[in-house]
Amino acid sequence: MCDSTSDIISHLPSNVLDKILMCLPMEETARTSVLSRKWRYIWAKLPQLVFDDRFCRGSLRKTKNELVMTIYEVLLLHRGPILKFALSLSQLENCSEIDRLIVFVSNNGIQDLTLHVWTGGLYILPSSLYSCLQLKRLNLRSCRFNFKPVPGFKGFSVLRCLELCRVCVTNDVLSSLISNCPLLEQLMLEEFINLNCLEIVAPNLRLLRCKGLFDSVCFKNTPRLAEVSINTVASTAGLAFSKTEMSTLGSAPVIEFLELGYYYVKSMAAGGVPKRLPITLSHLRYLKLYYICFGEVDEASFVLCLIRSSPNLEKITIESFFCETAAMDRVLELLEVQDWSDVSLNKLRKVEILKVSGTKPEMEFIKLLLAKSSVLERMLIEMNTKMVTDKGLGILKELITFRRASPQADVTFRNPNEDKV
Repeated sequence: MCDSTSDIISHLPSNVLDKILMCLPMEETARTSVLSRKWRYIWAKLPQLVFDDRFCRGSLRKTKNELVMTIYEVLLLHRGPILKFALSLSQLENCSEIDRLIVFVSNNGIQDLTLHVWTGGLYILPSSLYSCLQLKRLNLRSCRFNFKPVPGFKGFSVLRCLELCRVCVTNDVLSSLISNCPLLEQLMLEEFINLNCLEIVAPNLRLLRCKGLFDSVCFKNTPRLAEVSINTVASTAGLAFSKTEMSTLGSAPVIEFLELGYYYVKSMAAGGVPKRLPITLSHLRYLKLYYICFGEVDEASFVLCLIRSSPNLEKITIESFFCETAAMDRVLELLEVQDWSDVSLNKLRKVEILKVSGTKPEMEFIKLLLAKSSVLERMLIEMNTKMVTDKGLGILKELITFRRASPQADVTFRNPNEDKV
């Protein structure tokens, strides 16, 4: 019975065997070489090699040099192209021996490269990385780019996905790298070192995620950008925000999902807020904003400008932020003076306003959404239990009586400290 089962597995198509083996940890894959003569070199022809913590479970006492040498021995035994190579070992420190691994895979048709260095400081990327011209995906953690241009390097012409975390690089080097990846579709940047202002020129970019220390992120040529998430912290102390023109969103005309954090909102608002954007964000379906103080004129104006410019919104999520020094009367004047006849939210179905403190500007904003959303199905208001007063709770309850453009709109209040909604 065992022989029969073994025969069935052994006679599976080679591509099926490859997929089965690639699901196993590297150590287990290598052990299949003892099954039979036919199996002896199957593992050595796999197009992907993944060295993660599963690989060194039985080698916890090995030094960093011994780990790298073990990996290098595996590479020497490998036959055929290496399309995917991943090195992410929590016990592997930064060491020059990693250079040899990069050189090896650069000469074997590498298309997907992951390099995560967890301890021992930043790993300085070798020049051999720039010879990996067939790369389609590059994922780096705790690395440092060479700040000087590499002679003859004209970019990764087929790179589609770039993920960088805790990477040290200058503004010019990263901007140049991105602009020289003409097919780039996904860009994820997190916890950067030595980077403050970033200009993005990427005509095929579809997804952008930025998190960490950035003063500003500007879109220069991103006509296909559909999903944007920017949650940044100013790299300079205090509230000296760099001015980022709101018109930069005009370089993302087909954006569908937009998520912005507090510092980026302040950065854009500091550059001046128009009544509406120069172009209509007709493709935007989901708007998500964090730490918005409706008592601040610039932030409230920013939110209203985005809503005015996005007539096809289907969902809005806003996490409110209570600011004790805010000049709320100015915002109330803004809400009263402006003409809202040009605001159309005929596709908005779901609204979430979180950490509501019961301030008058918050209530006026909620009232506006109820009055302008003709197909609204559900509005969730989550209270900020630390800030809500009896008066604020009374205003929240009064919202139930506000006029609603949608007869089926359900307004739900939620106290995060209570089980019941």
